[in-house]
Amino acid sequence: MYSRQHIVAAARGDEQMDVVIREVNLVNVFTAEIYQADIGIKEERFAAIARYENDVPAFQMDGEKEIRAKGKYAVPGFIDCHVHIESTMIPPDMFARAVLRHGTTVAVIDPHEIGNVLGAEGVKYMVEASKGLPVRILTTIPSSVPAVPGVETAGAEFHPEDIAELLRLPDVVGVAELMDYVGVIKQNPRMAGIVQKGLDAGVLNEGHLPRVSGRPLQAYLAAGVNSDHESRTEAEILEKLRAGMLIYIRESSVSQFADIAAKAWETVPYSSNIAMCTDDIEPNDMLKNGQMNRVVRRAIEEGIPAPLAIRYATLNGAIRYGLRDRGAIAAGYLADFSLVNSLETMQVHDVFVQGKRMVKDGNVAVDITSSIPPLLKNTVQLPPLKEEDFIIQAPQDNGTVTLNSIEMTPIGTTEKGTLELEISNGKITALPDDYVFASVVGRHGQSRKPFVGVLKNAGLKSGAYATTVAHDSHNLVVVGTNACDMLLAAEQLQKAGGGLCLIEDGQVMAQVDLPVAGLMAPEPIEELSPKVDQFNEVARSMGVKVGRRSPSMALSSLTLTVIPAIRISDLGLVDVNTQQLIPLFVED
Repeated sequence: MYSRQHIVAAARGDEQMDVVIREVNLVNVFTAEIYQADIGIKEERFAAIARYENDVPAFQMDGEKEIRAKGKYAVPGFIDCHVHIESTMIPPDMFARAVLRHGTTVAVIDPHEIGNVLGAEGVKYMVEASKGLPVRILTTIPSSVPAVPGVETAGAEFHPEDIAELLRLPDVVGVAELMDYVGVIKQNPRMAGIVQKGLDAGVLNEGHLPRVSGRPLQAYLAAGVNSDHESRTEAEILEKLRAGMLIYIRESSVSQFADIAAKAWETVPYSSNIAMCTDDIEPNDMLKNGQMNRVVRRAIEEGIPAPLAIRYATLNGAIRYGLRDRGAIAAGYLADFSLVNSLETMQVHDVFVQGKRMVKDGNVAVDITSSIPPLLKNTVQLPPLKEEDFIIQAPQDNGTVTLNSIEMTPIGTTEKGTLELEISNGKITALPDDYVFASVVGRHGQSRKPFVGVLKNAGLKSGAYATTVAHDSHNLVVVGTNACDMLLAAEQLQKAGGGLCLIEDGQVMAQVDLPVAGLMAPEPIEELSPKVDQFNEVARSMGVKVGRRSPSMALSSLTLTVIPAIRISDLGLVDVNTQQLIPLFVED
């Protein structure tokens, strides 16, 4: 607990500051200015800021401890407005330790991934494991478990009454991304009910609205959902900004849109409805390239002035989530901030949380551990499998047949294609170059044999690739050139409790074990990152390449039934626009 009287007394000059940061370049996110200042901290808050005029501060402050920061920049703690901890492949305490090094002091998480595996148990685990960490973790309750009922099977199903119950958990600030945007726009009972539960609870309804414009966009907003992090073109961002939607500039390991957002900003430079998020960042990517500081750096590189880019990553997120004493360096605000070496590199030197230095010289200086242990239980519950289960069974014994196929585009999206193939003894066992078999095996106890289809442009030349990181139902995805290797890949991940696996000629070429819900490993990012790097290196040598994604995330969205145009689930091929299953074989 802090004493407001002591903070005010320090501001008046009647008491000594606990810490004074001297001669720092202060990034003022209220006025988009940068100027030299002394920063006074008392207990856990900023007590006073003394701006320099004619090379001297406006007033003098004495501190029990003084830090000389000439040449460095003082930046408010970053606020990540939308992130899936599970995509970092580490649990909340390891996540907090990793992002703190990059200046993030608040993260709004969507435990959508673990929710799709373990239901309410998974969401409650993430909330409990996030308590008491130096990074304040706020939770939004997953809205789409599964993303689209009827075309996929997750490990749980959330209905409006389930959402209402979970909204009562501590530190919950909203309903997470409404991914079933078609259901919201058409007001189907489940999605309309979930949105209404958020409105009734007085929390935010977070959006997910790729490639939607015109009247459907207006309908989504009218429904009560007013943010988006999925905008992919300048025109799309402009239309949404003008409609009053809050746009999160996203730079993730899967999708990078700072360049597009910067172009839109040039047209509407006075927009106030812009914030930032990371969404999905892999551990090795974060370790090397940063987290929210990377989003800010990329925005600056693309032409957004540094103070504005920093405002988008701090104050605008605080305003969005009603964090009235965060997001800026000003008297009365919580003393969450970073000292960075330059605005061009956004390399974080020191990080303070509520006045205490948690990162010094780029290294975490405190022990960060969750109060509860990792949730270790094997969630990969597969039916008995054999090689034949990964072979497409044709509707006739011989001749040719035409299949609907999934085609990956150069930017990692999908389109529907068709492929004519020869049948041999009622089976399809050979594919042309650039095609692989793609299967989804229910891992939530569905007891259903794999659905097997055909995928183009995944890059895999031989062997098999399996993953339980398969948004958003997180069933087991196995792609490959032959059934033998596909079966072995599935068996390997069943034993490991989930993860990533590469098989070639019956040999394990690379594997990353993720035993926490098949999504995370209970180890520091420094230990996990080299394993992911090695997996990526082997995958590239086997030809894996999908858009801008790294190999470890190459197949993660193959099952994402809310991103156009065609996806695959444990139930079959999915037309995203109609939210209908479509046949594997083209009917005459």
